[in-house]
Amino acid sequence: MEVGSKFLWKDQIVDRNQVTINIFDRGYNFGDGIYEVIHIYNGKLFTCREHLERLFNSAARIELNLGKTFEQVNELVNKLVQTNEVDHGHLYLQITRGDNDLRWHGFRFYADQEAVFHGYTCKYPRNTAKIETPVNAITTEDLRGSMCDVKSLNLLPNVLAMHQAQKQNVQMAILVRDNIVTEEKSNNVIIVKDGILYTHPDGKHILPGITKLVIKRICQQTGIPYIEKAVTLEELYSADEVLTVSTNAEVVSIKSIDNQPIGNADRGEVARRIQELYEDEIVKSCGGIFNMNG
Repeated sequence: MEVGSKFLWKDQIVDRNQVTINIFDRGYNFGDGIYEVIHIYNGKLFTCREHLERLFNSAARIELNLGKTFEQVNELVNKLVQTNEVDHGHLYLQITRGDNDLRWHGFRFYADQEAVFHGYTCKYPRNTAKIETPVNAITTEDLRGSMCDVKSLNLLPNVLAMHQAQKQNVQMAILVRDNIVTEEKSNNVIIVKDGILYTHPDGKHILPGITKLVIKRICQQTGIPYIEKAVTLEELYSADEVLTVSTNAEVVSIKSIDNQPIGNADRGEVARRIQELYEDEIVKSCGGIFNMNG
């Protein structure tokens, strides 16, 4: 993975050594900020509009004044991708509420805020073999709060869930709240039962995933049954297929959860079909897709 030589810092595209973070930056002190990760295919940001719409929604939810229009942010992120000449990879964009000159919980009123933008790109080949290989998962308690629909910098529960997965030598940690499956630590969860896709409806306990949104549109266009409903832990274990979906991982199959096999413990027909249709959407939007097997 190659990090681009140029970074977005505030309003400019600069060298890395020109990025200087104030020790009292509220993102550093409080996690007071938001972020987005956007995948790059064929040199283009896939679903950029949807990601930026979510970014602006997150900003509104926490009363963060971005100080820029949608068009200005769109221009900045696309300029960064072009400057770093990324054909395939992803862009990370983070915005904090800036600094208060000292550590203080209160923040400036909306009109007086000066948001700090920071972004970079990562370049790497697309690994189809990794996408197509089923993985193992555990379940763990969802310790997050009730603002999961905001893509904020506060990710400690997600980090701890990932650590639990690492300790058990598995790749995924599926979060469960009061016997209801919410999402995976960094992916939305979709289960398949009798050919029907089920996923938790958007709300305060899950992130409104962009990949999940694309899959919903695909299902509506192709007639694949897609239902938004809360899924219980028992329904998760008894599913024919379990998928995790996200910007960077795309569509991943889960072959076991808590050492219990899911379906035939392989990548199922529905996962293959959804991935195929998802790739069609990428090609339509970006004009091409790069692959690397192995």
